[in-house]
Amino acid sequence: MPATPQSLELLKRTLQEKKNKLNEIMERQGNTGSSTAMKSTSAPIHSSSSSGSNHASKDTAPSQQSKPRQSPDRSMPMFAAPADMSVRLPKVFRDFDQPKDAEIVKIAIIGSPNAGKSTIVNDLVKNVVSVVSIRAHTTRERIKAVLTERNKQAVFYDTPGVVPEKNVSRLNRELVTASWKAIEEADHLLLVMDCNKLLKHTLVSEAYIFERLEKLERKIPATLVFNKMDLVKGRDEKLQTFVEDYSQRYPNFVKTIFTSAETPKIGLQELRTHLLSFTQPGPWLYPAFQKSDQSDLGRVEDLIRSELYAVLKVPYSVKQKNVGWTELEDNVLRIDQNLVVDRPGLKKIIVGSQGSVIRDLTLNAKRLIETALRRRVMLNLQVKVKANKS
Repeated sequence: MPATPQSLELLKRTLQEKKNKLNEIMERQGNTGSSTAMKSTSAPIHSSSSSGSNHASKDTAPSQQSKPRQSPDRSMPMFAAPADMSVRLPKVFRDFDQPKDAEIVKIAIIGSPNAGKSTIVNDLVKNVVSVVSIRAHTTRERIKAVLTERNKQAVFYDTPGVVPEKNVSRLNRELVTASWKAIEEADHLLLVMDCNKLLKHTLVSEAYIFERLEKLERKIPATLVFNKMDLVKGRDEKLQTFVEDYSQRYPNFVKTIFTSAETPKIGLQELRTHLLSFTQPGPWLYPAFQKSDQSDLGRVEDLIRSELYAVLKVPYSVKQKNVGWTELEDNVLRIDQNLVVDRPGLKKIIVGSQGSVIRDLTLNAKRLIETALRRRVMLNLQVKVKANKS
């Protein structure tokens, strides 16, 4: 039906009413405990605690503070909607350019929890594709990371830390078995050991790993990595006992490399070159620019969770819910995410005094997300208490 002056006027009034209603909601937003972060060139940083007080960021330059506040349409779109399937599903590229002499290798990475597997993967592919945290089991599912140099491509299967089957009741069964499923698809195995833990703690997980390796029907070639060498200075010689023992238990190790992700980095370039030497002629699985097959939403939620790990040490008590994924002008992406907790006390901890904790958490997560997505991001996190079912 063609538009008439009357229908256009009615639509205009409706939109204005929605805009006014949205402004009212934003003014009351502090009641849920929220924080919004964006680059200072796009919008000021603001946050609110559960009491609704607003506090400007101390890091904002005076020249930026004097700028007029952006309009509500800029910070909160009128029709914000949750992420659609294009950002929820893993990225798949079918027809892409690759060299005629393309080579590829698939590498499974296994090791005990918190051995530094994700840190190594991120450094190898030079991008944040896997969550890094001091908390064990940060990687909750198998993640494919991609390293492409010249005509060579290495696809890494970053897996959760290996745990003995006797602990299966504590974790999801998929979490426990993901490491061994990855080996079935791999051409090469990268076993990462925490050398500081080897010298100081019990080795239950490590013993279990080699029990499983000895039972593998297909003995694929492997590289043994002793990570976190920066923590064992002066005790390097003691590690040779483990090198000899592990090489006897799994004779398919082709090399042992000692690494550290801390500055100055140790052995990571050597490891990258070594692993790329195993490529064989074959078509690439991913275009040269792709670093991971993870969905954009999956990466965002992982990075937010990593900050929850770092700040609170209680991420398993927080449920994440995407409520907004909105494209703004100037190629800015606005992401709205609810952090749902079980009790008001936990909400108070996450929000912090005058919103300080949620503000810092949002800023840190925003920086990681911008690096991962390679674009400017406006991140809004709100903390809400789960409604009790009566």
